Amino acid sequence: MSFDTTLITADWDMETLREPLLRSLHAYWKSRRGDRPMPARADIDIVEIPTLLPYLFLIDVLDGGRDFRFRLAGTHIRDVTDDEVTGQHVGEAFPADFGAEVRQVWSKVVDKKRPVCGRGRLWVPGREHVTWEGVAMPLAEDDGVVNMLLGGVVFHLGSRDRPVS
Repeated sequence: MSFDTTLITADWDMETLREPLLRSLHAYWKSRRGDRPMPARADIDIVEIPTLLPYLFLIDVLDGGRDFRFRLAGTHIRDVTDDEVTGQHVGEAFPADFGAEVRQVWSKVVDKKRPVCGRGRLWVPGREHVTWEGVAMPLAEDDGVVNMLLGGVVFHLGSRDRPVS
């Protein structure tokens, strides 16, 4: 089931993921959670997924899921957006409207404790021809409280078949 905001189309159905890199990341997340609803941060070892590293992000969940900060952002994000978002809050990394939608979608991931995939256009003025597909997946300790998100994003020039390198 999908839900639309103005700038982001989000979907709870991971079968709708088109990008093979993101499907691999979701499969890794599922393998690390075992019988639990979601893995913990300690279960994630990025050394195990080196080909995915440029596309990855780790997000700190702040204020009960009302705000978020990039703990780690892969080089693909920096190279395409010309911005190093590591250490930035959502409101610093994105324009106001897009940032508000990111917070809305990621807050739902925290509340529902399940992964979401999304699609949209690049938020950088003058580069709206670049599209993206992404995934955000919850991480929680034994208490079940989501404290981080593991995600990935892949940018494309115009069509899904031409990834930005």
